[in-house]
Amino acid sequence: MDPIQTLINALVVGLVGLVLARMTHNLRQEVKDEVAGLRAELKAEIGEVRAEIRELRSDLTRVALAVGAEPRAHRQQT
Repeated sequence: MDPIQTLINALVVGLVGLVLARMTHNLRQEVKDEVAGLRAELKAEIGEVRAEIRELRSDLTRVALAVGAEPRAHRQQT
């Protein structure tokens, strides 16, 4: 009777292990997908912020030129 009980216990433990492995694999995949989505959103937001900064710098340059500002002597123009 002991070998049969041991075999049944081993099968139950193995089945539970497989179920847990499958659950963690699915959870891991969901987390990876979520992180990838967040990365894409963050990259898009950073791109928008950079575009706004470029536009703001361009506007400030126009204002500075309109009031007659000259470039600083210690800065090199590119």
